[in-house]
Amino acid sequence: MKDRKNGLLLQTKKQMNNGAIATGAGFVLYMALLVAGLELAADLVAIAFGVVGIYVSLSVLEGRRRDREDVSYNLLWGQLALTILLVACAVLAVRQRLGL
Repeated sequence: MKDRKNGLLLQTKKQMNNGAIATGAGFVLYMALLVAGLELAADLVAIAFGVVGIYVSLSVLEGRRRDREDVSYNLLWGQLALTILLVACAVLAVRQRLGL
């Protein structure tokens, strides 16, 4: 994959891998805060990293569309799974807080 600097999404494979690692760290932080009993902080982490996960997932999907050989299915499906988990936790947290 060429090292392009234009565009809003992550461009290189290294950036996408680092984004996936950050999303995974966000999920681990979310779980740690829940275990510690800090529900409000955990909810905020889920929302923040859910947004990050969506951004990284869009970048990986675009990278996969551009160059199928460089962006693996492991990265694509792993990132999508993390994003689904974090967004689901964020949606449930907001629903619980708003009483919906």
